[in-house]
Amino acid sequence: MPPFTESGYLPPGIWAMSWADFWERYGYNSRRANLLSGLMFALKLLIRSGCQTIYIGGSFITNKERPNDIDGCFDGMDIDIGMLDPVFQDIDEQHARFGCELRMDFMSAFQGFLQKNRDGEPIGIVEIDLRSFDPPR
Repeated sequence: MPPFTESGYLPPGIWAMSWADFWERYGYNSRRANLLSGLMFALKLLIRSGCQTIYIGGSFITNKERPNDIDGCFDGMDIDIGMLDPVFQDIDEQHARFGCELRMDFMSAFQGFLQKNRDGEPIGIVEIDLRSFDPPR
């Protein structure tokens, strides 16, 4: 995984990480670990519907000490819509339950959105393959 740029972002691109490596790199304080715990519960629900890949962007994957939440998306092509928990249709409910916002993405549209900062400059995002997701018990 590359170091952060001078602006505190990942360099442009999609950077693959395992769940364990993601937790180790980004869960370094209590605020971040708490957000990751919420994300872990959301991912368990996504896996039940067949989700295989998520992408995380936003302030959580920067050098910001206390991000507000975790922003990301998941590949909608792998999903059994009938098995998808309704929480993934309500961003406010996701924030309340998990502290994150995970949008279903088709054709990589939201991935593209995540790969730009607020000034429109290209930044990196993280890809996590959920087929190897092994959360702590």
